[in-house]
Amino acid sequence: MFTGGAFERFSLFALGVVPYINASIILSLLIPVFPRLKKLQEEGREGRKKLTQYTRWGTVGLAVAQAYGMTFLARPFLLPGWPPAFFVLGTIVALTAGTVFLMWVGERITENGVGNGISMLIMAGIVAGLPVEIGRAAFDIRFGGVHPLWGIGLIGMFVAVVALTVIIQQGQRKIVIQYAKRTSGRRVYGGHTSHLPLRVNQGGVIPIIFAGAILTLPSSIATWIPQLNWLQPYIAPGGMIYLVVYVLLILFFTYFYSSLVFDPNDIAKNLREAGGFVPGVRPGQPTATYLGDATNRLLVVGGLFLAGVAVLPFVFLALSGLAAFAIGGTSILILVGVGIDTIMQIEAHLVMRQYESLVKGAAFLGRKGL
Repeated sequence: MFTGGAFERFSLFALGVVPYINASIILSLLIPVFPRLKKLQEEGREGRKKLTQYTRWGTVGLAVAQAYGMTFLARPFLLPGWPPAFFVLGTIVALTAGTVFLMWVGERITENGVGNGISMLIMAGIVAGLPVEIGRAAFDIRFGGVHPLWGIGLIGMFVAVVALTVIIQQGQRKIVIQYAKRTSGRRVYGGHTSHLPLRVNQGGVIPIIFAGAILTLPSSIATWIPQLNWLQPYIAPGGMIYLVVYVLLILFFTYFYSSLVFDPNDIAKNLREAGGFVPGVRPGQPTATYLGDATNRLLVVGGLFLAGVAVLPFVFLALSGLAAFAIGGTSILILVGVGIDTIMQIEAHLVMRQYESLVKGAAFLGRKGL
């Protein structure tokens, strides 16, 4: 999901961006616990810079640990006479450098490009693996004894998941906000009505990415430590325990990430200071409670949808026998979710450019006295 097959080839980018994602998860979980980190988050741009630096160092540490673990997988293929210590050190340096490079590229895309850089890299990895997986599925249908109807069903499932993902990603509930009239001299301010959009899926594809990244850890640890190999059947993708934990993690991160990006108390405070209110709801804490309840109801729908789409392909592939097709609902969600977010950002940039052109044109006409 995160490497586009680089792990199978043991390439320079075999670790992908998984260490970066895990470091981000760990830091996000620590921010509510440690007041110093929470203060940095509230300090604005400078505080976010320090948190980003902590994430980078955490990425390097996790990449070193995971690269060291991967050396155990490659040692049986070590050439005779090759110094083991040199091999271990070289592998750690190479794989860590690959992850750091991907992290740097992702940050540059986020700062200077369009969309979230890390999400774009994950999407690129999935797209890179699509031709191979489609070829495997076609081979199973033609030579593996799989009925062609299952292939048609696979295409139908893909289309349905894409359509539902678009609906959920774009779905929102609009909370009516009214502003009281204020008089300043001869001018009257306020008195208009606007809407506060609450998205059904506040976290986008982030809960899916976080849950998938965490589930890779037990399998990796069991691979590195031979005494834990007995855990492999229980934590293998598609198993009952795996799916249950997967669903719980998706639901947890749906609520957790929403709490990070949407604070009803701050929204209620800002509305009160701006003279806005929800009709039929008192300003202040009652408004915060109302917004929190509305968000929680939407998160139930969004979380269950994410979990259902993530689990559905496992069930379908188990019934059809197309076990070799590794591009599941999670990958489809990431592709569609990142694609929608990128398109929305591009549209926002285009609107901003048109607005800037209008402002410059008005300023030019003003200087000409027209």
